[in-house]
Amino acid sequence: DKAASVIRTMKDSADGTIVIGSDTVVVFENVILGKPYDTEDAVNTLKKLQANTHQVYTGVSVWEKKEKVWTEHTFYESTDVTFYPVSDEEIREYVATGEPMDKAGSYGIQGLFGIYVKGISGDYNNVVGLPVARLFYEMKKSGIDLRG
Repeated sequence: DKAASVIRTMKDSADGTIVIGSDTVVVFENVILGKPYDTEDAVNTLKKLQANTHQVYTGVSVWEKKEKVWTEHTFYESTDVTFYPVSDEEIREYVATGEPMDKAGSYGIQGLFGIYVKGISGDYNNVVGLPVARLFYEMKKSGIDLRG
């Protein structure tokens, strides 16, 4: 867990300190599609996703230091993303930009491939990588005000 590794370095942090970690994965037909290994992997991933619906899951871990003890709050969010049909040529042109190489599922909805998104069902910010509204809602339920 990213956040847990950070708090291990924060031994002298004050009460009220908050650490937020998140990670996002893309799932298609019950298979997790991580970051591509190379350009051909990115092309093949996008060929699978084009003209189909897949899911984007983001797991969030929030650690709060209260009375000298760290407490963890966790949740996840899911969003369905549907792409229009995309030609092999369009996919290869996109992959050639290099943008998909560090992205789960080989695309960023906020980037160049966003023009092929037919629709989403759920939280757009979840697909970007952090479900902000859900984060605030979950923390509010736990008595944590992230607005500062």
